[in-house]
Amino acid sequence: MARSSLRIVAFAGIVLLGAALVWTCLQRGPWYDEFYTQYVTRPGLPWSQALRESWLPDNHPPLYYILARASAWLGSIPHHRLLNVALGALALAGGAAIVRDVPRLSPAAALLVLEFAANPWSLIAGSELRSYFLSLCAGAVFALGLCAVRLSGQAGSTWRQAAFWLSTLLAFNTHIITSLAAAALALPFLLAAGLRRDWREARAIGVPVVVAGLVFVAVTALQLPVWLSNTTVFWIAPGFDSARWSMEWALLRTLEANPVVLVGALAGAVLLVRDVFVLKQRSALAGALALLVVGTVLAAIGLIGLHLLRPILIEKYLMAIVAAVSVGLALAAGRLLEALPPRVQVAALAAALGAAALALAHNVPLAAERVSWLSTGRAIAQEVARCPGTVVHTDPYWNDEVMAMLPRDNAQVVPFAYRYVADSFGFRLAPAGSRTVAAACPTVFWGEHDSGGRFDAAVVGARLREQGFAVEGMDFRRLGDGWIAVVPPRTP
Repeated sequence: MARSSLRIVAFAGIVLLGAALVWTCLQRGPWYDEFYTQYVTRPGLPWSQALRESWLPDNHPPLYYILARASAWLGSIPHHRLLNVALGALALAGGAAIVRDVPRLSPAAALLVLEFAANPWSLIAGSELRSYFLSLCAGAVFALGLCAVRLSGQAGSTWRQAAFWLSTLLAFNTHIITSLAAAALALPFLLAAGLRRDWREARAIGVPVVVAGLVFVAVTALQLPVWLSNTTVFWIAPGFDSARWSMEWALLRTLEANPVVLVGALAGAVLLVRDVFVLKQRSALAGALALLVVGTVLAAIGLIGLHLLRPILIEKYLMAIVAAVSVGLALAAGRLLEALPPRVQVAALAAALGAAALALAHNVPLAAERVSWLSTGRAIAQEVARCPGTVVHTDPYWNDEVMAMLPRDNAQVVPFAYRYVADSFGFRLAPAGSRTVAAACPTVFWGEHDSGGRFDAAVVGARLREQGFAVEGMDFRRLGDGWIAVVPPRTP
């Protein structure tokens, strides 16, 4: 297979995905969890205090918060998200180091780029100031590194080892679900090496995994009591159906992301089965893919089982499994590419690149327009622009459930988020506890992060009258997960 074709297609996919990711980061509106990250990693907060009072008492390992604090100089949330672009570039460098040392993975690597470019999770996770994109990147390089060791039977060059070590440390210490998924992915590879008594291969995988696992265990020893306390009453829906739906939603979006890669993967899987069972050929590629599939299944079963004990799964948390499935698709499709004549290879790669470009054109606006606080903020700004004397009220009551949740920072993040949006649009909020009503302009009451639809016009009106506001009528508008209630002035 012509290496130049693979490189050109991979480079084109990287450029398309990179440009789309930067644009989405800058255009998408923030949502509550991003305000949380921005608040606990704000400049001026001493590192030791942040670690002790905010990061360790959280429900996730502190690694992403450390990275976000180190990059807090980027500024506002849209610019701060560019941290993820840097992490994506680091993952590309790690993947390149692995593929350079194990050229057999070159077709799979090129297709993996096109799979990620087409996958909606790349933009959804990549444009959030949360750890999900780091989980996706670390999971992909980790899975690719596992397959590289299986294909080569050794740890490889210094650069490959560095890439595998770093991806392992990140995969085991970014997010609790990613940590568990990474352990499940590594287990079949370690068992297979042990059964073959291939101790060199076992060491190549086992040493980084054990070291990363020990770091995870050390952090968990500090955080586990906090995790259990924080999730005694939790917002994630319990039960098998909830876990199955999250797993199904994440995996289906991945499988259908790039139809050309999916068809190639199905055909490549048939070729691999033929290689092993019909032609009786030993295939390290088939072995690596089989172990990856077993690890992914183990991860899915284990996580669903844990969810039944304590609700822990939503689709965003499954980025390591999304990464493993993507790598598996790329491995199988790469086998088909190897079997095709050169001109057909180029046509297949061009088709996969075209499918990725079409998917990006569809996914970019969907990611940029996801539910955020900008919908209500923009509507309020328009009211203020029409009548500059408009008074805008918030009330902790609208978010009392969130503010009461652990970690305790939630109580400070809510008012921080309202101030952040108000400052972004250039309007002022009435002081807390104020009962000021605009004389000749509307008075706006504002509530956000009401994803359950707890408040409607009747409930809001009753609360306002209870607080002493003489509300006779209002224009109640639900916008995304928030709402505004516009009370007209008494004097026209």
